[in-house]
Amino acid sequence: MFSWSENFSPWQTLKSWRPYFLIFVLGFLIYSQTLFFNFTYLDDQELIINKVELLSNVKNFGLIFTNDVFFSVDKFYYRPLLNISFMMDAIFGSFLTPVFYLDNILLHILAAALIFYLLHRLLRRKLLAFFLSLIFLLHPMLVQAVAWIPGRNDSLLTVFVLIAFIAFLNFLEYPRLRSYIAYLFFFLAALLTKESAIGLPLLIIFYFLFVNRGALEKSDKFLLVVGSAGVTFIWFLMRYFSLGGEPSSTASVFGFFSNLPALFLYLGTLIFPFNLAVLPILLDSTVIYGVISLLIILAFLFLSQHKRNNYIIFGTLWFLIFLLPSFMNFSGVPYFNEHRLHLSFFGFLLVIAEIDFIKYLDFSKRAVKISAVTILLLLALISVWHSRSFSDRLTFWQAAVTKSPHLPLAQRNLGVMYYFAGNFAAATSADVKALELNTQEPMVHNNLGVMYMEKENWVLAEQEFRAELKINPNYDIALFNMGDLFVRRGQDASAIPWFQAALRANPNYYEAVDRLLILQKRLK
Repeated sequence: MFSWSENFSPWQTLKSWRPYFLIFVLGFLIYSQTLFFNFTYLDDQELIINKVELLSNVKNFGLIFTNDVFFSVDKFYYRPLLNISFMMDAIFGSFLTPVFYLDNILLHILAAALIFYLLHRLLRRKLLAFFLSLIFLLHPMLVQAVAWIPGRNDSLLTVFVLIAFIAFLNFLEYPRLRSYIAYLFFFLAALLTKESAIGLPLLIIFYFLFVNRGALEKSDKFLLVVGSAGVTFIWFLMRYFSLGGEPSSTASVFGFFSNLPALFLYLGTLIFPFNLAVLPILLDSTVIYGVISLLIILAFLFLSQHKRNNYIIFGTLWFLIFLLPSFMNFSGVPYFNEHRLHLSFFGFLLVIAEIDFIKYLDFSKRAVKISAVTILLLLALISVWHSRSFSDRLTFWQAAVTKSPHLPLAQRNLGVMYYFAGNFAAATSADVKALELNTQEPMVHNNLGVMYMEKENWVLAEQEFRAELKINPNYDIALFNMGDLFVRRGQDASAIPWFQAALRANPNYYEAVDRLLILQKRLK
């Protein structure tokens, strides 16, 4: 007769390497299909496709640390380690897309393994820690961090922050120099991956003041605070001299407050992961599931007699500190990517682990085992299904328009994908819808101009390019296209100022340099 305990007791004990092996196998199994995916043309074309020459040459290593992540004129985001990860994939993987996706899978698996280690260390309940780490591994809301190549920005951040936090815990137990240096090193690595890591020292201070009081001498606390401040200052200087200061925008500040209801979008999808979207926006979403989720969590916490309030507060702070900065959107595009929850997810797990019926789950009971496996299987199936929305550029933008029909960006980029597919009628229709949603939507007039230029309708093409430059006067591609239009008309002399303007807008626009050299030789 079959006996669960006899057949699975070696695995149930989760000794040594077994939980990590299971995390690796399950993670790779669920996400292996992404190895056959392609670029979505949401940021990945700017980060990778358009930077083949830069990323494939290791001599550009230093250049990455002196530019923003997009090598753009605006210079908002200083994330050199993200680009270094792309450079490593490009050099060792010869720009094969499976290599990029493989790294995404491995980073997510590593993050899940670190979460298991930390939860076991903090909760002292190995089976519960393993179950919660599998929820993290398989949750559909984190699919975007794996199935979308730039989503690794958050999984890489999670890895660095969790290792830094582990090093801090080691220092807390045994104040040794190596633990202190490890904390500072990985904190700096996290800052060089994404700006939101700046909140980690606040959590560290809260932890040694309110969670594990008295574990450190005043001198050790002083070292942690001063060291964190020193690392932050070093990062600030690197960022300042590379980007020329901090971006500021009144609109982004007001946008932060108007975006706060998105908290309920994230909470709702955490508990009810069914209404998933590749580019969710408030206008096409509902906050009701988030409100219900919050009420459920609060009710269970209120009824829990053995909860630790300091852990609940710490988990809540972890959740908010790493998520809220993403609401300060400098691009003005109000969508709330699910991958941004990757690091915050750990805080959510800490909070629900203080609910009594979760904290004291008895995994030796058959009903608990079946329920746990059912939950994990359901999450895995939804993740497999949801990840297919990222399989290629046309599928991705069709999914974006389906779930977020009021997002102009989605309509605009779907038009670009139709253009690439040679379907000019569908592309024009999508561009028109984008302009109906936002008459000032950037790049749309440029895209229409390109299609008119393909049809050799020079008059309408010029009208569209000029309309684009009225909205977006420093758009290098529109400036280049104006030059290209004059070349096609046979007006080489008139084209030169436009190529020069494109080069002023983007000094790294190598195609504009090539065109200028050709025209200058031709006109001699």
